[in-house]
Amino acid sequence: MSETQDNDWEPAAPLLEETVEPLRPLIQEARWTSSLVTEQLLTDSEAFYAEWSPLHAQPPYAIYHYTDTTGLKGVLESGLLRAADVTYLDASREIAYAYGLFREHLRKRWRSNDPLVSDFCLQAELALDPRRWTRNLFIACFCENGDSLTQWRTHGTDGAYAIGLRTATLDAVGVRMQRAELRRVVYAAEQQNALLLRLLDRAVSVVRSAHSLPEQERAGVVAVVVEFLADHFIELVASFKRPNLQEELEWRLVIALDPIYVGERTWQVQFAARDGHPVPYVELDVSPRGGPAASPVAEVVCGPIDRSDLASRSIQLLLRSRGNASARVRHSALTQSV
Repeated sequence: MSETQDNDWEPAAPLLEETVEPLRPLIQEARWTSSLVTEQLLTDSEAFYAEWSPLHAQPPYAIYHYTDTTGLKGVLESGLLRAADVTYLDASREIAYAYGLFREHLRKRWRSNDPLVSDFCLQAELALDPRRWTRNLFIACFCENGDSLTQWRTHGTDGAYAIGLRTATLDAVGVRMQRAELRRVVYAAEQQNALLLRLLDRAVSVVRSAHSLPEQERAGVVAVVVEFLADHFIELVASFKRPNLQEELEWRLVIALDPIYVGERTWQVQFAARDGHPVPYVELDVSPRGGPAASPVAEVVCGPIDRSDLASRSIQLLLRSRGNASARVRHSALTQSV
């Protein structure tokens, strides 16, 4: 069996903070970059990503997507992994959580004696309500741990698997014309609140700077800053989860699509039937590229299942038949513990 070399799984050396490159924004076609306050907003955006980017640096060698037998077969045969719209799935609870934190901080500023700031807060609360989003946020969920007892129990002990993807290959994963972005989930409440506070403080500062402008231009500034806030808040929504879920050690591949820009992106959205209505999703290409060494699939971990040796044999054949000969197959060390 051709396996990933052991030294490939060694953690990278610590990354110095000054070497961290800014993340590519989830919203790559911003609507707020042509306005009276563009220069200040660009400065504020750089400041946001300067503190946001280090939180997502140094991903592990591989991240793991847990699934059942049907999901494993589908991903390995097609080379496609679904990223679902978060507002329709279980992750919508995390959206409500992030929005709740935001609304709490926003309403503290709402009580300001400044009418312009109060108007901004009202518009921002409405615009950032998930039920009013003008964009679609698609995520595929992964775990740092490829042998997690919690994940095995969630996915059952009969046909549970973890597909490990090499993070170094994920720059090329996405939909046509737009790649998916890798984000680490942030669980610490203190960190979450600090990020929200600084983002809001920057936005409010720009709004206050518009006092000397004519009324119509002030209204335009408020609208633009709400757009700016929404574009950066979506980063937090994609990464914030409740602190009590920290053991999940989750990473996510994220794509934000804007239905206003019709064509090369939105036509790729597909729909699955769930709970009585269509649920949007996109398919991320994780198939081999340019030979076995370039395959995003690093390994498959067989969960605590009966006859795991037979499962391993068939998975090895499936991997090879789809050009993933470099991927290894291993068994859960927790088989006897579940």
